[in-house]
Order: sequence, then structure tokens, then C-alpha cells
Amino acid sequence: MSKDSTLGLNPESLARLLGIALYSDSGEGKDDSAHTTAQLLKARLAGTLPLDTTVVEELPAILGQLRKDLMPLGGRTLGEVVTDSKSDLGAIKKIRRYAKKMASRKRTEADRAVAVAIYYAAIANALVFHDVKVTTHSYESLEASFAKLINKPWMSAELNRLYIRALKLCQ
Repeated sequence: MSKDSTLGLNPESLARLLGIALYSDSGEGKDDSAHTTAQLLKARLAGTLPLDTTVVEELPAILGQLRKDLMPLGGRTLGEVVTDSKSDLGAIKKIRRYAKKMASRKRTEADRAVAVAIYYAAIANALVFHDVKVTTHSYESLEASFAKLINKPWMSAELNRLYIRALKLCQ
């Protein structure tokens, strides 16, 4: 464990402590106020911005990067990307991770069902169009999941076709 010369105090506390010590040691009070202010300024300038300020200022860049990561195929819909044979495998993997996160969040059952459908659509795309399994689920588990999703009353025809093709590959 390294020794900390600041005793764990933040810059503001150090400046205040220094100011008290300088003021009480000098006995001059008013003449020393400029020195105390200078020390306080020095201590504050030596500190860092609060993390919250930095994060808030960086949000536009973070969101812009997230948009690039999720939609590298330029303005195409999520449905178009997961059902297209020419979609980049990297984009498919990102969509799978995104959908997995969305499915794990506490939301309505409908939100969860949609996220699960997108998750398995990304897995199906990788199996059908790239001949790659992008999950640790077994083929038996995938077969059962695709079978459950096929012909759900709310499922799109495009996803049904994709699930059917993936199901056949898992058998």
C-alpha cells in the first residue's frame, strides 16, 4: 500500500486546512489573505473536474459512437439488417449484444419479447448467412428457441422465414 501525502483529503479540504494554518501562523490576517487565496487557487487548479461534468460533456461523442456501432450499414432499419444476407457479421454481433442487454432490463413483457426476438434474429442471421454460431447456446437449445418464436402472432413474416431456416440448420 503506498503512502498518500495528502492523507486522503480532497483539494478543497487541503486548501482550507492550508488556509487555516497559514492564517493562524502568520498573525497578519489581512496582509496574508492574498497568499491564502493564491494557495486556495493553486489547490483548486491542481484538482480535477468532477466525473459527472466530464461524462455529460462527452455524451454527444459517446452517443454518436454508439449509433455508428449499432448501425454501420448507413440508415438501414434493424429489421433490414438482421434479415439481410449481406449484413456484416460484426454488425450482427453488435445487434445481438444490444438485444441481449435490452432483454435483461426490467421492462414490460412485450419489450422483453421483442428484445428476445431481435436477439435470436441476430443469431439466426449469423447461422444462416455466415455459417457461424455467435452464442454459447447449444444447437438443441437454439432449435427449441427458434421453434418457440416461429409463428408467434406478433412475429413478422421476415423473421419467421429467417427462424425457419435457422431451425433447419440446428436439427
